Amino acid sequence: MAKIALLIGVSKYEPGLTPLPAATKDVEAMQQVLENPDIGGFDEVKVLVNPPRQEMEEAIEMLFDDRQKDDLLLLFFSGHGIKDEEGNLYFATHNTRKNLLQSTTVSAKVVHQVMKNSRSKREVVILDCCFSGAFAEGLLARNDVSVDIKSQLGGEGRAVLTSSTSTQYSFEQQGADTSIYTRYIVEGLETGAADRDEDGWISVDELHEYATKAVQEATPAMKPEIYAIKEGYKINVAKAPIDDPYLIYRREVEYWVKRGNGEISDSGREVLDELKRKPGLTSKETEAIEDQVLEPHREYQRKWKRYKERFIIEIQRQYPISDDTRADLKRFQKILGFTDENIALIEAPIIAKQSLIESKGVVDPLPGLIKVKYFIGACIIGVMGILSSGTLGYVIGRSVVPTPEESCEKETYTLNDRISLGEKILLTQDKNPDKEAGVKAFLDGDCKTAIEKFESYRKAKPTDPEALIYLNNAKARENGNRLKIAVSVPIGTNPYVAKEMLRGVAQAQDEVNNNNSGINGKALEVAIANDDNDRSTGRNIAKAFVTDKNVLAVVGHQSSDVTEEAGKEYNSGELVAISPTSTSMIISNFSRYVFRTVPNDKLAAEKLAEYMVTNLQNKKAAVFYHFGHAYSESLKEEFAKAVKDKYGEVLETFDLSKLNFNANTAVKKAISQNIEVLMLIPNSITMDKVHEVVKEVKNNQKQLNLLGGEVLDRPYVLEHGKQFEGMVVATPWIDSNPKSNFVKNSKTLWEAPVSWRMATSYDATQAIIGALKINNTRNGIQKTLHSSSFSVDGATGKIQFSQSGDRINNSIFLIKVQQKPGTDKYEFVPIP
Repeated sequence: MAKIALLIGVSKYEPGLTPLPAATKDVEAMQQVLENPDIGGFDEVKVLVNPPRQEMEEAIEMLFDDRQKDDLLLLFFSGHGIKDEEGNLYFATHNTRKNLLQSTTVSAKVVHQVMKNSRSKREVVILDCCFSGAFAEGLLARNDVSVDIKSQLGGEGRAVLTSSTSTQYSFEQQGADTSIYTRYIVEGLETGAADRDEDGWISVDELHEYATKAVQEATPAMKPEIYAIKEGYKINVAKAPIDDPYLIYRREVEYWVKRGNGEISDSGREVLDELKRKPGLTSKETEAIEDQVLEPHREYQRKWKRYKERFIIEIQRQYPISDDTRADLKRFQKILGFTDENIALIEAPIIAKQSLIESKGVVDPLPGLIKVKYFIGACIIGVMGILSSGTLGYVIGRSVVPTPEESCEKETYTLNDRISLGEKILLTQDKNPDKEAGVKAFLDGDCKTAIEKFESYRKAKPTDPEALIYLNNAKARENGNRLKIAVSVPIGTNPYVAKEMLRGVAQAQDEVNNNNSGINGKALEVAIANDDNDRSTGRNIAKAFVTDKNVLAVVGHQSSDVTEEAGKEYNSGELVAISPTSTSMIISNFSRYVFRTVPNDKLAAEKLAEYMVTNLQNKKAAVFYHFGHAYSESLKEEFAKAVKDKYGEVLETFDLSKLNFNANTAVKKAISQNIEVLMLIPNSITMDKVHEVVKEVKNNQKQLNLLGGEVLDRPYVLEHGKQFEGMVVATPWIDSNPKSNFVKNSKTLWEAPVSWRMATSYDATQAIIGALKINNTRNGIQKTLHSSSFSVDGATGKIQFSQSGDRINNSIFLIKVQQKPGTDKYEFVPIP
């Protein structure tokens, strides 16, 4: 096994691209840690500084050519990244001209192809790219031109780390030789501090986590990303010392700095002073460690002070500030690397003070930023003194304003079109005057009336899970002693699935809150969010939950795509999320804070492949899937592998998402190749196209066996049962135990069929409840869930998690679409 690295730094450019002096220092710093036998231990580290296009492209090809499967190959690039109109990425070279991209840059497509052709299955790419102004000639910088790094550079056995998203700056820190991102990558490796699990090795995901936290403490608007599949997250890139006194001291400093919100408390100082007495530590080295750990926080405070001073000058000069001044401030904000929420925290108290001077009662402090009206008294309550992980954070919309005459505390989110504790109806199709009155009472802080109205509504509409959650939230508020979690579901795009998930969560909440002891005497409160199964929306909701420090864990999200995107926020914010429905393999080992209660696609694929080859005695299959959809792509790949392992073959794949997809043509092509099995893996968008496929199968009167993923375990299939008859579907759970308390309670609560999504959502909530009973802090929940001694009983059996975040000993069942005897109705029947 060889360890080879290529480090490229481009600091000098042709006119049109700004120089990046830190780029050459970046590669020097990386070279030192990678060549160090006690850290990187790389066999060969090649450095290229300011290369022309051909030299750079040849060096990249040589890095990946003629390698073995276990070789570790690392490509590091510090320089300009350029995007064209289609969002294609190019790496700028010394001789790059923005009007001649093809001949003067190295395209990401070329790099991807070289990596794909390599035999190595341990490839790491680190991009410290600056996208500032780096757009192709004639293309205006605009936010909708994004780069899909995952599709352009991602792949199995590969991890891609980037310093920022494709529409952000990558920053060079004032007074530092290296760029911010590379600085903390090197620091994490050099000190061993990136070894988060303290096993003596620094994996790619640990390195990313360390650098991301440090970067965002200094520059919140900069958001490093990681793109990896399966084992890509766990590629070990360096060694870390074990029982090293300096590393032990550093970790203790990190703890107290985090605990003290960027400062070391008196208690922390006493602990550190005691540690200094241990052999092997010098005062000079311990002071250097403290300075290094505190530096990102000091940098943030420096920037904070600069913006505050500038804003005070501008608001004293003109109030309200003009649009031109706001535009100037926005430019300053961008250079400092602050988010809009950081700016809101700085500006709000200054505006409140200025408005008092101006004798105005209400102001709108942030035109064009956050549409929240700050009242003079409430402003300071809502925004000051909120600190998180050593960095001033923001409440993306949490404001708590109690009044003496109210029966319980009021709380709303400024994302209240998306998130609600009971103050807004999100399931708008389910309402009547009682539910509307209950929501209004909850909003007004009148929990007594809210409870009465929600109880009355429940009698009329027992199938509505939102109302039961709001009812229990109102009771929890009235009692006062409570713990809060959240759930995110696709209400706007798939209300049926959203309700199924909410029923599972609501049932678990209802059971624990109506138990005399609750969670160690505390009631459970649940915030509901509607993410519409949209990646961007899901990530924004995750940010809101991370920011609200009262949210201790999250159930969600529904699709693997959204769970992956939101999971980046949960990982960096150290907030546990348990998905009850995300099955894609990308979720395994994705983050130590992301879990799931549903079996992964590998288990489902193996079960279906076994049935195909052993039971059906078939060997040839075609797959109908949705290109680009994480679940569909994942199950397609796993099914093909599982079939191949059993000496069968997937001869053809059909993309349901293509605009010109024709079911008749596809089925005829499958028949012409003597295919025996059609594996159907749509998502909710392409469900109708799968229906067209099965109708064509019937029309062609050719015996083709139908298999499907768990997405097809839904009423839609039974409603069209005549066409789907005989199809075999893999599902995570079946109602096979008539004595199950979960099933009995579920049928009593909902007067509706019990589904697998209800069961796995119930289990996700039960896992969180079980962890809360042991430790009701965010990090405590995460550690508890990862503990080998933790387990709770759930609807689908014992709930226990592996280190990958997957369930241990998870089961998959097969069900078949059959006609109910003596009726024209259809049902799912378990296959023994």
